[in-house]
Amino acid sequence: MPPLAVPVVGTGDAPTAKEAEKLAAIDACLQLSTRGLFNKVGVGIPSGGPVPGTNDGRRVVLQNGAIVGLEEARAFMDYYCTRFSFGRPELSYTTLPPARRGGASHWRATLRVGGAQIGVGEARAKKDAMNRAYLDTASYLEGCDPSLWSAWEDKKRNKLVEKGDVQAHVVFEAPGEVEEELRDAVYESGKSELYKRAREMRGLLPDSDDDRAHVDRTAQMDLDDDGGGGGGSAQQRAADRRRAFLDKKSATLLKRLQDYQASSDPSLVKLRTQRASLPVTSHASSVLAKISTSSSGVVVVLAATGSGKTTQLPQLLLDDEILAGRGAECNIVCTQPRRIAAISVAERVAKERGEAVGESVGYQVRFEAKPPKKDGSILFCTTGLFLRRMQADLEQAERESFLDGVTHVCVDEVHERDVDTDLLLFVLRRLLWERRKQGKKEIKVVLMSATIDPRLFTEYFADPDTRSLAPVIEVPGRSFPVEKRWLDDTINELEDLRLPQNRGGWVLNDKSVVQYLQRELVPSIPFDPRTGRPVGEIDDLDMPYPLLALIIAHVLKRSDDGHVLVFLPGWDEIQAVRNILMDRHRYPLFDLDFANSRGDLEIHVLHSSIPLAEQQAVFEPPRERVRRVVLSTNIAETSVTIPDVVFVVDSAKCKEKRYDPERRLSQLVSAWTGTSNVLQRAGRAGRHRPGEYYGIVSKARFASMDIHQTVEMLRTDLASTAMHVTGLQLPGLSVFDVLSSTIQPPEPQRVTAALETLLHVGAIDRDEKLTSLGRVLLQLPVEAAIGKLCLLGSFFRCLDQTLTLAAILTNRDPFLSPPAMKAEADRIKNTWAPTDFRGDPFAILKAYNAWWELQSRADYNAANAFCRDNFLSKPTLLLIQKIKDHLLSSLDRAGALQISAGGAAAPPAAPVGRGRFARNAGPVIPSELNVNGDSLPLLAALIATAVAPNFAIRVSEKSLRTSQDRACAIHPSSVNSRKNEKASDAPVTSSKQLYAYAEKSKTGAMSGKGEGQTFLRGTTRLDPLGYMLFGAYSLEVTTEGLECDGWLPIVAPRPDMVSALDDVERLKDILDLSLLRVFEGLGVAITRGRGRGALTGAGNNKGASAGKGRGRQFDRDDEDENEGDEDAVDAEHDPTLSAQEIKDLDTLTGNVSNLLDSYHHALGPATTANSRVASRANSRPQTPQPGGGGGGGGGSGFFGASHPPSNLQFSSTSGGWKSRGGLLGGGGGSSAGSSRSGTPYNSRPPSAGAASGSAGAGGGGGGFGSGGGGAASSGASWRR
Repeated sequence: MPPLAVPVVGTGDAPTAKEAEKLAAIDACLQLSTRGLFNKVGVGIPSGGPVPGTNDGRRVVLQNGAIVGLEEARAFMDYYCTRFSFGRPELSYTTLPPARRGGASHWRATLRVGGAQIGVGEARAKKDAMNRAYLDTASYLEGCDPSLWSAWEDKKRNKLVEKGDVQAHVVFEAPGEVEEELRDAVYESGKSELYKRAREMRGLLPDSDDDRAHVDRTAQMDLDDDGGGGGGSAQQRAADRRRAFLDKKSATLLKRLQDYQASSDPSLVKLRTQRASLPVTSHASSVLAKISTSSSGVVVVLAATGSGKTTQLPQLLLDDEILAGRGAECNIVCTQPRRIAAISVAERVAKERGEAVGESVGYQVRFEAKPPKKDGSILFCTTGLFLRRMQADLEQAERESFLDGVTHVCVDEVHERDVDTDLLLFVLRRLLWERRKQGKKEIKVVLMSATIDPRLFTEYFADPDTRSLAPVIEVPGRSFPVEKRWLDDTINELEDLRLPQNRGGWVLNDKSVVQYLQRELVPSIPFDPRTGRPVGEIDDLDMPYPLLALIIAHVLKRSDDGHVLVFLPGWDEIQAVRNILMDRHRYPLFDLDFANSRGDLEIHVLHSSIPLAEQQAVFEPPRERVRRVVLSTNIAETSVTIPDVVFVVDSAKCKEKRYDPERRLSQLVSAWTGTSNVLQRAGRAGRHRPGEYYGIVSKARFASMDIHQTVEMLRTDLASTAMHVTGLQLPGLSVFDVLSSTIQPPEPQRVTAALETLLHVGAIDRDEKLTSLGRVLLQLPVEAAIGKLCLLGSFFRCLDQTLTLAAILTNRDPFLSPPAMKAEADRIKNTWAPTDFRGDPFAILKAYNAWWELQSRADYNAANAFCRDNFLSKPTLLLIQKIKDHLLSSLDRAGALQISAGGAAAPPAAPVGRGRFARNAGPVIPSELNVNGDSLPLLAALIATAVAPNFAIRVSEKSLRTSQDRACAIHPSSVNSRKNEKASDAPVTSSKQLYAYAEKSKTGAMSGKGEGQTFLRGTTRLDPLGYMLFGAYSLEVTTEGLECDGWLPIVAPRPDMVSALDDVERLKDILDLSLLRVFEGLGVAITRGRGRGALTGAGNNKGASAGKGRGRQFDRDDEDENEGDEDAVDAEHDPTLSAQEIKDLDTLTGNVSNLLDSYHHALGPATTANSRVASRANSRPQTPQPGGGGGGGGGSGFFGASHPPSNLQFSSTSGGWKSRGGLLGGGGGSSAGSSRSGTPYNSRPPSAGAASGSAGAGGGGGGFGSGGGGAASSGASWRR
């Protein structure tokens, strides 16, 4: 035998010396065997080293002499598959007959890649056979290509150099019963028809040209069927009928307009007089002439504040066509940047025309719609909604388009330049060019604004043929003079009053006011040398709320009438100022009393989260002698005109969302507006009579401000925009091409970051093409990740809670935090957080459910009291409910409910009651879709889907790490913050230390290095299993376990438990691919349009209720009409879903849901994490997991000793060493935990390792246990 570099020491531990000596000898022989120093007949090798190919189930010897362990063999195999673009290897098992009569059967595990066998292993235990197959694969691959191993070694070295120090990691511990359930889920799902079809169609769908051609051919068949038979004569008859209808409708519109103009109704006379006095009306002839004669089809209307452009210009266009006898052919779309503007303007215009909303004038915004009757109409809508309408038209290009009937598009407040507006301008420009090439009727585009640089727009919309610029029409305003008082003047005026403390003098001594005045009241604003921008551009000082409140009170005190409009950046600022005004005892201001509901002062709030009914109240006349203070965001800056506003108090601030694409850092900052915004706000005071403007902006600050704010395209996350661009499917144009062609293109890295986000969600593929999931997500009025959350909530039968979470994640936190009661508010919020899976979304979810229980049964007094007691914003809760209803309707229209719950879910029930009595009765979610609504592990995993890739791991008591940040902290407002939950009772590597977060923010400016601290907001604790299945984008095999998304290691507590991570990876692959198949079925249904279900043979399959096409997307009763089309589909490649696939989807999601619950319950509650760690450390070596004593029965097992050999440690496996012991030591009984009867994975008889510590079968003298009866064996093996 060759000399030994390291001595071999055998150790035995037994009740008698003889047995101990025997065990020590076997231990030494085993060590010699693992070094390859014995041949097959047990004779020592005379010379040389380890024999290549030696595979003992723990290690294998390669051709180059390297000895590779199981973990590295797994990682090497994964590297091979990744390098050569193979999919996940398929692992299959077969049972082998006993080698001799009366012996035990064996398992054979086979690994295949692309149908080719690359590794095989045989053993009495299934798990040991799998291990040997992995080791055999490594040996085979290295033998075929030695350079492959060298490349793997280089990669390992490079990765170690790249990472440097040891990374924080998450421990994944799968107890025996969970590991078995995981294997069952993998096996059952892998055999399903859904997964098989997903694999078959992977190369054909979703985005292949063949599929598109097939869909196009099918769509053409539909058109041929519709127009066939009668040929051109049928089409001519339809055209004649349409012409006759339009002529009749035009005559009706003309008669109605003539009656309106001749009416002597005093209210209509007054309205006509007001309209005629507006500047736009007096310039009507020149405006209409330029619009009709513009060669480019685009006109820029530069109309000053008060000119009437928003309300009058669309009416002038419609009335002009009506008087010309073409009224029914005129359909105008007028976009507005905000919901409230679209609604209020539509209501005002309808009132001016003497009709109700929904006749010739209507609106359509997110979650609210009263559209007009088409053919002679004006539709006011938000910019984003108009984009989605055009998106839907482009997806169904062969059918009648929404835009085919549109004659004019008016883009109002174009100067605001949000992302949707910039994208709309690009789409309109391209649309005009395309329609001109195709010879279609031209659409007139009118760009309207009061403050705009017309050159930027006229050049962008220049005539493509002649390069002549788009014409500009300037209309003067009808505003009254406004006296502007800057901060310098106002402070002098207030100081001259010499107010006592009990009348407002306390304000000028307030800390926030003193600091603010010291910075702002200077001769000139200094510039930051690092950024080159003015100091305080992004305000790091507290806003002087007391100063704003004092100015409001001062304005009211020094005047007798006129309302006050106050501009504030956001909701928090509105609430802070309102609280000061309402508490006259704590904050006395000129003895004014705003809290008296019967007094002469009212406070109104304009904010997007306020219900529309409350917002509309500000436009109604007040009680006599009542003055109003309107606290508003920039929602009232444009379009909306509040009657009788004479005074404007301006913070000169706005909320801006700024996004750092490199660090995925979103920062909602309070930034100065542009000077044009200040002037626009000041103009609001002069709409009805001379007014006054009070700004807390100094003369020096105003001089340092930019003319305009930074446009959204240059500072926000572009993921949603990029998905809509992809959905437009503009021929020959990538997302980069489109966004680089916008009026002010974003930086390339912002576009790259947006595409990476969509790729992570699965909305696009690597070729930037919209995936099947992306096509479905475009039908939902939320961001891509939130839309995916809603879809999965339906499939996993937790729809109600998921929709609530989706609404929560897209809205502000309903928990309020008043400065005076912050500690109590935080305490109340903390009580709503669950013990396990602590998270801000779950705290809100639980509180919302409790509130809705009261609200839904019309117990409004109790619901309102509940909000007060728990510091909850009722408007936010109501908005959450409205969003839920809208999302449910969208899911139904997309066909998602139709294929959920195995196709057995009933359609959503309609609300009970009508009118105001139905306000709390939204569509009822089918009960079948809520059976898993109480599963916190499942809901937490779905939250991971919605926030990916926003995950963090705790690395110390106070610090966490993300993929971009080495150190960050949880925000103090979160229920997971240090003050709300002490995390020191769990080790850093505990599986309870993984977090999802909704947003990452940073205090202070984003530019300066080392300034401020990075905080995580909206956090939720996760289980590692839920994170891997739903949150991680990619799982890469490593020697220790898995690495998620290239930064977060998931490791097993012991090497023998690494195989469970392999099963997790397989299950994730099955889940992802199966869902891709499901989305393909939905996507094809959407592409084919209404009337064509997502299921094969819709309406003909009696075996599945899902085949009826119940959703609102399938609202035409035309199954018979489309029957011929179904026959034309290639059955082999038909992308629609079969009834069996629908059932398989429900089985898969049910298995995953049960697995998540089992895993969580097996780990125990989070509060016992510390005790569980201690228990594992003490008991695990004596208690192998999962179940079953080893072969050979009772007594002390061979590795039951308390002293492992100094140079060898072995893993405690599920009978792995015990079964091998039978080969080495010979003979004996079988172990229930080692060899199970029945189909692999599919059946688990109660005796087959059902519980830890089950009795082993009796037998004689197994190799790894002393002989004896069938007592439970504690013989565990050493950890390597």
